[in-house]
Amino acid sequence: MILVIGGAFQGKMTWAKAQFDLRDGDCCDLAKGFEGGKRCYYHLEAATRRGEMPPFPEDAVVIAREVGCGVVPMDGGERAWRERHGAALQALAKRADRVYRVFCGLGERLQ
Repeated sequence: MILVIGGAFQGKMTWAKAQFDLRDGDCCDLAKGFEGGKRCYYHLEAATRRGEMPPFPEDAVVIAREVGCGVVPMDGGERAWRERHGAALQALAKRADRVYRVFCGLGERLQ
């Protein structure tokens, strides 16, 4: 598995499509729900908000927004979701063959 993380609107999807030769039909928008058999899954933060962790294939590219930086929300539910999302990213990073962080459209390999 390949994990791609970064802030909102930092070019994660554009970078991943170019880096891994992905087409729109290869990708599943997790904000709309999980669809198996895809090469790429994005908007992991939407799945973790619903309390879901989809069963990603071993060869998948998973794209996720970093949500732990910045101001800590006052709302307890928002803080709990950020904690859940962070734990999900840690679990995926442990399982991933490679982890990249994209910032300003530039990918940096972390692992």
